[in-house]
This record gives sequence, structure tokens and C-alpha cells, in this order.
Amino acid sequence: MSENLTTQHGALHKILESLGMSPSETEPCAASEGYRIDFEKNFTIELQDIGDSDCRVSARIFSLGKSLQVQENQIKLALNLFDEVKSDIPTGISIAISNHDNCLRLCIEIVSDKNDVIMTRFQEFVHVAFAYKQTYFQHRGMAQ
Repeated sequence: MSENLTTQHGALHKILESLGMSPSETEPCAASEGYRIDFEKNFTIELQDIGDSDCRVSARIFSLGKSLQVQENQIKLALNLFDEVKSDIPTGISIAISNHDNCLRLCIEIVSDKNDVIMTRFQEFVHVAFAYKQTYFQHRGMAQ
């Protein structure tokens, strides 16, 4: 990867580079200037350039149900769980509903030009997002 490309897109390309990937090895995501990385079945991370050298990272936790009642139940459970664990997760991680694919996501913005900080924040986020997803499905199973 050229130095110009790395500095042009900062954190996003530093993450891809550290994972040993190039943009051509990812799938484009709905967001412009974005890349999707499938870590395993039903666990996808998206990277999006948000200007300067900053990067938004999001993890799809689950797709929302079709009915409004199901969606409301899913969102309530997810928000309650997030409220329970928020003191134990790294600062800056938030929960969001994605309009473009009707799913619940965890998100973080990585703002740094230091590779070790970028990768530490990215790795922490991936671990937290995966653990949150697993915990959500365990709680959902108990609630049914």
C-alpha cells in the first residue's frame, strides 16, 4: 500500500493494513468510502472514512424484526443490556439503529494518527462488539 494512500485515509487504511488486507479484499458497504469485513458468520465490521484521518467503525449486532412490536422489544432489550454494561466498555462506544440496513449496531469513532492507538481502539471495539452480540442473544433466549 502506498504511503500516500495510508496518509490520505488515515485510521481506516491503517486498520486494513494492520489486518493484512487491502480495500480490494473487502466488500464495499452502503456508506461511501466504506469497507465491510466479515470476521465470521453473522459478525461484520464496517469501516468508514469520516474525514481527515478519522474512521467510524461499526459492528452489526443483529437485523431488526419486521413488525414494529418485535423491533420495540429488540431495541428495549438491547438498550437495557447496553445500560448494564456501559461502565465496563471503553469510552466512545455507542449503540445505534442503522437506517440503511435496518439493524442494530455498536459504533465508535477512532481519531488518531498513531498506529498503536488506532489498533488498540479497533481491537477493543471488535472484542466488545462480539461479546455484546453474544450477550444480547443469551439474554434474548432467556426472555423468550
